[in-house]
Amino acid sequence: MRNNLSVLLLAFLLACTSNELILKVVSVGQLFDDIQKNNSSDLILINVWSTWCVPCIEEFPYIVDLESKYKPEDLDVIFVSTDWDENSVEVQDFLLKENVFGRHYRKKEGNDQEFINELCSSWSGVLPFTVVYDRNMALIDFWEGKKDDHYFKSKIDSIISSKGQEI
Repeated sequence: MRNNLSVLLLAFLLACTSNELILKVVSVGQLFDDIQKNNSSDLILINVWSTWCVPCIEEFPYIVDLESKYKPEDLDVIFVSTDWDENSVEVQDFLLKENVFGRHYRKKEGNDQEFINELCSSWSGVLPFTVVYDRNMALIDFWEGKKDDHYFKSKIDSIISSKGQEI
């Protein structure tokens, strides 16, 4: 009986932690370090968004849906909010409303241009912004502005397909 209770308690704790949202405030260097420590996927898609950006909010469900379309070892989806500290509750509430769990980030307030240049030197600063890196954080592809679900899926499929041919 005691073993059964222990197993049930462990299962309960694991179930609770799988639906946990961790929202860290980071610089790009901290973001990359954290991703490398916690990532096990071949591709990392980082979507930079904000609660005040209507195109960001409109494309958000397409990106959330990517996690159910690809295996965890193929793709890790990471969201980085550019909202200010005063909007941190709104960011967390929005992510939870969209059923986003796991480890995600909010940009540390400060030098926006430095953040932009470090994340992707070709990024103009337009939101939404999406960038794809390999597991070593080497840039593979990026795009600015709102895209639809077909665009996201075709881009990821193309990258996965081309990576498979390289092996």
